[in-house]
Amino acid sequence: MSNKFVPSFDLLLKNGRVIDPANDIDDDLDVGISGTIIGAVEKNIDPSRSKKTIDASGLIVSPGLIDLHAHFWGYEWSVMPDELCLSTGVTTAVDAGGAGHLTFDDFNNKIISKSKVRIFAFLNISGLGMTGEPEQDLEGMSIESSLAKVRQRPDLIIGLKVAHYLGPDWEPLDRAVEVARNSKTFVMVDQNPISSRPMDKMMLEHMESGDVVTHCYGSGKNMIDFSDKVHQYFFEARNRGIKFDVGHGAGSFSWRVAQSAIDQGFLPDTISTDLHSSSYLKNQATMPETMSKLLVCGISIQDVFKMSTIEPAKQIGHPELGSLTVSGVADVAVFKLSQGDFGFTDNGLSGSRVRKGAFRLDPEITIKSGEVFWDRNGRTKSDWLQTAPIDTPNI
Repeated sequence: MSNKFVPSFDLLLKNGRVIDPANDIDDDLDVGISGTIIGAVEKNIDPSRSKKTIDASGLIVSPGLIDLHAHFWGYEWSVMPDELCLSTGVTTAVDAGGAGHLTFDDFNNKIISKSKVRIFAFLNISGLGMTGEPEQDLEGMSIESSLAKVRQRPDLIIGLKVAHYLGPDWEPLDRAVEVARNSKTFVMVDQNPISSRPMDKMMLEHMESGDVVTHCYGSGKNMIDFSDKVHQYFFEARNRGIKFDVGHGAGSFSWRVAQSAIDQGFLPDTISTDLHSSSYLKNQATMPETMSKLLVCGISIQDVFKMSTIEPAKQIGHPELGSLTVSGVADVAVFKLSQGDFGFTDNGLSGSRVRKGAFRLDPEITIKSGEVFWDRNGRTKSDWLQTAPIDTPNI
């Protein structure tokens, strides 16, 4: 008689194509979920071991997606996280600098602590975050206060954000880098180049290894020259450890820039949305839609999922997320790779242009910490014919 423990499951996803880049998996496997953790990832798990079994044939089963750049606070176009994240396979998201050291606690009390989505945050170097025009207020960009807030909430704050500064100097970036260096975090930067702040100097002289340039395929970032060649200093920045994030947004993803860069081997490190109401309405800038666009550009599906799961997980210092590792947290996303004649739009200085693609990732099921939050086609539900008779009394 064997003493080997055989786990049982609350939910079993059978026959899906499991894409889990963290564990180098791309195979037809079953995924068993026990409570809030992944119980097993293997072939031919007996359905009798599970309370509920879902046939995932023809579907992709992946770790819950991680959106490195979204907006839930401070920005006038901010969105509520649960509805637009959990419905699109995103189980973890990072607010990109909506709050600064003066407003972070309010953000946490009103949004982070009440959300089902797991939310981390970049702390804006501006004390008030993105409300009004404080990102122009140098006096509010306190190194000491920002550092104190990061050290107070390392469970939630994963880095610093610098963006939209219109002044001529490097002061906001340099202050954020100093906070990041002293808190052992990193900086995400969204600054278009101007004559006094050229892109090459920003990346090669003021940013440090591990820092992130977001909106990397935006036409305003000047990645390519007039002959569509990637500037050499972008490769030099990558070689010194600078990371590059998509941050799609409503004006920061150009087909021409993206395709030219990818053709020359300059792929992003992470895929993110810059999700807010404007980007959602103009470009449907969700994670699956942005991922689909990079598939159109020729990036492999394995790499697209890697850039949307384990790579952002490592970037934010939480490598325990972004995988289907057994005994790890049961954050799971299920997609259908639909085939058809689809139109995908870009944005930015050249205006919105449509490009046709044959594949689109459609979110089917989202499971966060073992709980099903989104089920597009009711695969986790019982059939309606099993409804018990309803005896409605006369009123």
